[in-house]
Amino acid sequence: MNEPTASEDVRRWRHSLRNELNVVTMATATAASLIDHGESLERVRQHLARAEAACRRCHDLLVDWPDGA
Repeated sequence: MNEPTASEDVRRWRHSLRNELNVVTMATATAASLIDHGESLERVRQHLARAEAACRRCHDLLVDWPDGA
């Protein structure tokens, strides 16, 4: 089996980072909307927890920054 090339590694890394940033954006927007509509704090906290977890995954991705990114 062939090893992925550096450009494939960078492409996958960027894709993963974009996915996690999308999770942060969507989760925080949803939390804000829930607050605006008077939803329970528990539901808001669930979305903020998703955003926090995605931020941790972004951190991990940035720590493992591939060559050429």
